Amino acid sequence: MALLFIDGFDHYDPQALDSFGEPWLARGKAAYLSPQATRIPGRRPSSYALRLPAGPGGGYVKNLPSVRSALIVGAAVRVAPFSNTGELPVLMGVRDTAANMTHAVGIDADGRLRALQSRNGDWFLTLARSVATAAARGWHYIEMRLVQSDYSGVFEVRLNGVSVITLYALNTLNGANGLITVFLGPPPGQETAVTIDVDDLYIADTTGTINNTFLGDVRVDVLQAQAQGTQAQWSVLPSGLQAWQAVSDGDDATAITASTVGMRHSFDMAALPVMASPAVHGVQVTMLARKTDAGNGRVRGLVISGAQSAVSADIVLEEQLAWHTAMFELNPNGNVQWTEGTLNAAEFGVEAA
Repeated sequence: MALLFIDGFDHYDPQALDSFGEPWLARGKAAYLSPQATRIPGRRPSSYALRLPAGPGGGYVKNLPSVRSALIVGAAVRVAPFSNTGELPVLMGVRDTAANMTHAVGIDADGRLRALQSRNGDWFLTLARSVATAAARGWHYIEMRLVQSDYSGVFEVRLNGVSVITLYALNTLNGANGLITVFLGPPPGQETAVTIDVDDLYIADTTGTINNTFLGDVRVDVLQAQAQGTQAQWSVLPSGLQAWQAVSDGDDATAITASTVGMRHSFDMAALPVMASPAVHGVQVTMLARKTDAGNGRVRGLVISGAQSAVSADIVLEEQLAWHTAMFELNPNGNVQWTEGTLNAAEFGVEAA
C-alpha cells in the first residue's frame, strides 16, 4: 500500500460536544488535536477546513499503525500574516518512533519555505530555503517526501506542484527507528507560532506500484450514504428508521448494530462532485463506531464493486465513539485503480469482525 490516510476535515466539527459535554476534537482521526482547533470554510464552496490557532494548543498529530522508512505528506495550507519575531512557524513534518529525528517544513515571514531537521529534541536546523514563496492569506498545496538513511537520505519539498527544495545524501536516520508520526502545524508538544489553516491532507509511503510518489494538489471529498445497498444484515436503531439515514447524521442515538461475526451492511453513496477529469487515488471508508459491552469488539471496512467485495483489516473498537478509517486503494473488481464510474457504482459499508 502507498496511500495510507486522508482527511478533508469536512465531516466533523472539533468543537462539537459529545454526550459527556466534551469537545469531539479529532477523536480517532488524529492522536492529538489542538483544543483550540476550529472548523472553518474550506478552499472550495460548501467544504470545510481546519484552523490551528497561534498559541500553546499545538497542531494536528497523526500516528500511523506501523512504522515506515519513507513518507510523503501533502496538504493545502494557508498561513496568517505574521511578524518576524524569531520563532519560525512549522507547517508540517514527520518524526520517528523514538522522537530522535524530526523533519519538517517551515515558513519565513517573507513566504519562503525551509527544510528543517531536529535531532534528539534540539532546535531545528535549517537544511535549505526555497526561492519560491507561499504568500500569506492564500491557499498553497505543500508536499514533503522524507526517505530515511544514514548516508543516502532524501528530503524534498514541493509548493503547488513544483519542487522547490531537493536534498540528497543526507543523514535522515541518525540511528533512529522508523517513521511513525505525521503532524500539521508544530511538532507534538510545541506551540503554534502563527495561525495555520489546513485542508485536503494525504499521507502516503513509497511502496507499491501506485500512489508511491507526490500526488500533487488533491482534494478530499466526503460522500455520505444516500440509500440502502445490497447487504442489510445489521439492525437499525431506532427501528423504523432507514439504515442509511442512521449512519449519516453523526448522532449516537441513531445507529446500526450487529452481534454476529460476518454480518454485513452496505450503502449506496452520493456521487462524486462534477469534475472535468477526476483521478481517484483511493477510497477511505470512515466509520464513527463503538462497542456496546465489555469484550472484544471489532469491525471491518467493506467495499462491494460489481460481483467482487473486499474488507479491511480488523478495527478494534472502544466503549466511546471514535472515528475509524479503512483505506481501499484499489477497486476489488479487477484489482485496478478506481475511476469515477466504478466509484459511483460501488457500495461501501461495514462487516462485523
